[in-house]
Amino acid sequence: MKKYTYHFEVRTLIAQFIDAFNDIVVKRYNKDREEQDKIHVNFVYAPKSRVLHDIVNKAGHIKLPIVSVSINSITRDPSRVFNKVAGPLYTLSPEASGYEQLLQPIPVDIAINMSIVTRFQSDIDQIITNFAPYSDPYVVVSWKMPITNLEIRSKIVWSGAINLTEPTDISHNAFYRTVADTSFTIKGWLFKAPSDPAGKIYKIDTHFTSVSDIYNNFGIMKAFENEYETDVFTISARPQLTMCDPFLTTPCLSGRSFNVQGVMLDYVTNMYVSGSPGVYTTCTSGNSSQPCISYYDPASSNALISAMYPGFSGIAIPSGSWDIQTPGLISFNLPQAVSAGYVDVIAFNEAGYGKLTEDAVRPTTNPYPSGSAEYDSYVEWQHPSISGIEVSPFYYNCP
Repeated sequence: MKKYTYHFEVRTLIAQFIDAFNDIVVKRYNKDREEQDKIHVNFVYAPKSRVLHDIVNKAGHIKLPIVSVSINSITRDPSRVFNKVAGPLYTLSPEASGYEQLLQPIPVDIAINMSIVTRFQSDIDQIITNFAPYSDPYVVVSWKMPITNLEIRSKIVWSGAINLTEPTDISHNAFYRTVADTSFTIKGWLFKAPSDPAGKIYKIDTHFTSVSDIYNNFGIMKAFENEYETDVFTISARPQLTMCDPFLTTPCLSGRSFNVQGVMLDYVTNMYVSGSPGVYTTCTSGNSSQPCISYYDPASSNALISAMYPGFSGIAIPSGSWDIQTPGLISFNLPQAVSAGYVDVIAFNEAGYGKLTEDAVRPTTNPYPSGSAEYDSYVEWQHPSISGIEVSPFYYNCP
């Protein structure tokens, strides 16, 4: 109750209703049913009684035919109530630090009275044929949902009944007029204020331990954890680079395309490479036009991750030189190296960055018995990408 929740919903829906119907015209015909004139019907937002009063007292200012629209009632529609579960989370902008949770809106039926006042019966007939065939059984209007600006569609349901009132007893100097009354129901919504913003989750660490019984004591459950029976599963939103193809190049070669594979690559915003000493030159005033090493700290603006992802030295790949092919594949052009060594690939998004040399590590279980010679000499197989992209020393002299 303490939150201000006015979002112009009723006003917007009424405007949508008038806009949907405010294009009615009537025509004047001669005795041969030939069109002589065309008149646009006036729409006003006012009760019928007020319109009739103005016609009597200000006849010179009101031109018939006229259609008046007014609200009769607003009632809650229980048939459209979902549940009491809170709605989904939305990020309102790419720069937002959290998500807004939309609470369930209240469905309301807005009853609309529409009165048609004309001087001629033929005008009534024409106005009815202008809207009735297209309102059977309803029309749909589109408007923006508050807060998220997503599209929402509402039905305008016609009652199907039109009541006509003819002037049966009027004075000799009164204006002759015919009145037709009908009604509509707008299936609208009234929105609550969003809940407090929820922060973004960048990483989830989950531990699984096999136990024979489920205990209601966390301490007892925790005591069962050990390196043999407990599995640790981590879900991270940062990019994770697991393989690069090809993983070999030569110095002085520019424009070669590489494909890096992994997960969470569809949200990558920046790509970098970082070479071992000598592979790239350090940026100075004399070589700024060539690929050279500078210092980058892309996570510094986000206090939630800046400590976990410190700055590094490398070369930023221009935005036009890398492309997200799929959520698990990015293609990029490797900046030209000047000497042999290894090049690491770094991908960054708002959850942090991933390095090829770290994410390509694939620990495997030693299959041999502990204490055996095979166990002691076992070497885990790793993809060559674990060292990064190799710049081969076997090359011709660079020009």
